[in-house]
Amino acid sequence: MKFFISTITIAVINLILVEYTSGHGMMLSPPGRSSRWRFDSSAPINYNDNENFCGGFGVQYGPNGGKCGLCGDDYAQPTPRDNELGGKYGGNGVIVQTFEDTYTAVIGFKITANHMGHLSYNLCDLDEFKEESEECFAKYTLKFADGSDKFYVGNTIGLIDTTVVLPSGLSCNHCVLRATYTAGNNWGVCENGVGAMGCGNQEMFKSCADIRIVAPNSKKMSASETVYEAIPDV
Repeated sequence: MKFFISTITIAVINLILVEYTSGHGMMLSPPGRSSRWRFDSSAPINYNDNENFCGGFGVQYGPNGGKCGLCGDDYAQPTPRDNELGGKYGGNGVIVQTFEDTYTAVIGFKITANHMGHLSYNLCDLDEFKEESEECFAKYTLKFADGSDKFYVGNTIGLIDTTVVLPSGLSCNHCVLRATYTAGNNWGVCENGVGAMGCGNQEMFKSCADIRIVAPNSKKMSASETVYEAIPDV
């Protein structure tokens, strides 16, 4: 009997460690740094812009110990990583969209291969923090219209438009909007110790977009402050 139980335990552990499949997705509205080329011919091209998955499940939860680059790159990449400011796709942080005189923003994330899970969004105010960091992104976790900070995607494939509430009174000449798609189709151990689908380590995708926010009733930008914007038509 002990041998039988041990065999089952080992099988479950192996399932948790090695059985996973790959979803794919990217933020298109506003366009993430790897996707800007789809709307701006001057931007560097990344045909794999739906694969900012932290180096892949095995890399993220293997040698990288669960860590991910700020904007979806392999954590082990030398900094600045490809999708970070100063990197191959992050570059100088071209502002792709301005949200002006609005309390909410509609964000479009395209899922090209669905593996359930949820979407979440964070905002980093570079005017305040000066550089991207997890601390910066952690300050503003954006809420959806229903007050939650997670949007469960179900079995949807294609563009998912969601409305998020912008931080009250926040204006920024340069903010970074980060989308995170956390898949939910891997089997793992939940916080209560029970194994279930969607618990434990899951594949993650991140997209970062450079935006500007002009809060309602705040001073409008002057013409000299206006920069090129690549606003997608999706």
